[in-house]
Amino acid sequence: MRKFLYILPIVAMFLGFASCSSDDEVIRHTLTVNVQLPSELQTKASETQPASLYVTAFNTSTSQSSVAPVNGNSAALELIPGTYNITVSGELESYNINGVKTGVDVFSNKSVTIDLIATVPSTLVFKEVYFSGVNAYYFQDAFYEIYNNTDEVQYLDGVIMGIVDFGFAPSSSDKSLNSVWMADGKYIDGKYPLTSHVQCFPGSGQEYPIQPRTSIVVAANPMNHTARVLAEGDDPSPVDLTNADWQLYVDLTGFITDTKFEGVPNMTNIWKTWGREMMPATDGQPIILAKLPAGVDPVAYAADASSVAPVPGGTNNCFMIPVDCVLDAIDIVNADPADHVKRIEAKDDAGMTWVSGANGGSGSYTGKSLRRKVAGFTIDGKAILKDTNNSTNDFVTGGSTPTPGVIPTTVD
Repeated sequence: MRKFLYILPIVAMFLGFASCSSDDEVIRHTLTVNVQLPSELQTKASETQPASLYVTAFNTSTSQSSVAPVNGNSAALELIPGTYNITVSGELESYNINGVKTGVDVFSNKSVTIDLIATVPSTLVFKEVYFSGVNAYYFQDAFYEIYNNTDEVQYLDGVIMGIVDFGFAPSSSDKSLNSVWMADGKYIDGKYPLTSHVQCFPGSGQEYPIQPRTSIVVAANPMNHTARVLAEGDDPSPVDLTNADWQLYVDLTGFITDTKFEGVPNMTNIWKTWGREMMPATDGQPIILAKLPAGVDPVAYAADASSVAPVPGGTNNCFMIPVDCVLDAIDIVNADPADHVKRIEAKDDAGMTWVSGANGGSGSYTGKSLRRKVAGFTIDGKAILKDTNNSTNDFVTGGSTPTPGVIPTTVD
């Protein structure tokens, strides 16, 4: 994810035609996308042409992607008729450039406009997230791994971790529909709605350092899940979390009990509505890391009634956090292309990612995690994780075997 800096205009013109010289030929439309950088970056562009700038069109029916490089100020793709999610991604010196527009119907010649966004690297990022669980319905082995993707010491104090609400309309649970909290790809009130549990790291500022190019693991239950006793039909868990650095213990006295593991520090639960574990749905749900402005205590912020709001048109409450406070975000979706609907703003994640396979293809109970790719290494051999503000590009496609606390030693 990248911290938001500029919104850049892009004029996309679809100069398409359908050619068919015989009944056996497939109709295609030529999509031409013209790109124009804003005045703020014109000087940089004249000195350094944006590197690796591509337009990608993802067909939501076939799951096939078409990619074309930007040459000069334009790119062209030949597409079969269908509905597409379109992204533009690239780099310019210290900036990443991204733009996204979802649900674009390409059945005739048409034009669309996409706002590109220039961003700079985040300090703390999700290195890996494991939430899919294993059969039968075992998901107590979830974990989050946070990485300091800089060459300077960072601090976890006050950093918030939360799960973004799907934004279902009242009496609906259709993940193929847009979030009721959003309009034109942005949150109406400028705040992300978080659901289930919201946790933060304790500390007053510099009590919990995370060293350069290192990570910490936050476990739902810091135990060896590979050792659990299996019933007939159960699958073994792939993770041993006995070396986790933090735990997500929640005091649920009188409802459903959570297990507290002695010797592992607790994150601070600042808000909750339901559930025992703080984790996304097993088939995927967006997550964020955030940090409130200096001097704002997360516990005090959560206690303020204005930090909570009901779902538009409904009664269920969500914890609201300003979009400008986001450090990192992953727009995790169901593997089904029909459910590839944006619930993270493009400035925080221009793409989407998912765990594929199993359970009808949804990704649930696959035993797979989402791991961020390695882009390269420092002179002293420490990993530089890929962070282009586009999770489609930044994470291992389809998920992989979880590796909590293990930093890869090769470039992906």
